Amino acid sequence: MSTPQVPPQPNQEPQAFPPAWGGGAPQYGSTPPYGPPGQYPGPYAQPNLYGPPGQYPGPYGMPVPPPAKKRKLLWILLGAGGAVLVLIIVGIVVLVNLLGNATNRAMAVSDDFTRLIVNGQSSQAYDQYMDPVLTQSLTKEEFVSGVAGLGLDNSCKPHYDSVNVSSVNGTNTANLAGTLQCQGKILNFRYSFEGNDLKMDAIRLQPQG
Repeated sequence: MSTPQVPPQPNQEPQAFPPAWGGGAPQYGSTPPYGPPGQYPGPYAQPNLYGPPGQYPGPYGMPVPPPAKKRKLLWILLGAGGAVLVLIIVGIVVLVNLLGNATNRAMAVSDDFTRLIVNGQSSQAYDQYMDPVLTQSLTKEEFVSGVAGLGLDNSCKPHYDSVNVSSVNGTNTANLAGTLQCQGKILNFRYSFEGNDLKMDAIRLQPQG
């Protein structure tokens, strides 16, 4: 049996009923507290954790710059390697120049010694180029007499087969070998010079054959 409804009395406001549980009155025209689906509201938007392609996110979404220490270390290693390479090249060039100069000097000494003995100036060649150690075993008279017996003249010209120059502990050594080609005959020679002044410490000069 239903309860009869009492009609409202004049000058009496209608009775308000509380809203049903689980929902309130809708708010029209207001922005919802949360943005469209899939978006966060501006003030509380989640920062973009992923930067442009090829970059890793940093704090607060900023791209992380490349590590400066590693790049600096790479440049240091490259610079050190380049410096070492330059030093090696310079050392090789200096060594080649030194050996080249020593070789030219040894050949010049040998040529001058040969020029003296073929021109009959064996005594001067002995005084100028013989090492004191060699003079103890080969006297000037023996040397001059031996050269005279070879019958050398101005037609004799040296031709080198080998020229070996080295330096050990600051002491230069030069070994030269070849032929002394004269008119009508050929002689084999072998000279050995030692020291900064390139004094002759050994000599062999004999007819070929």
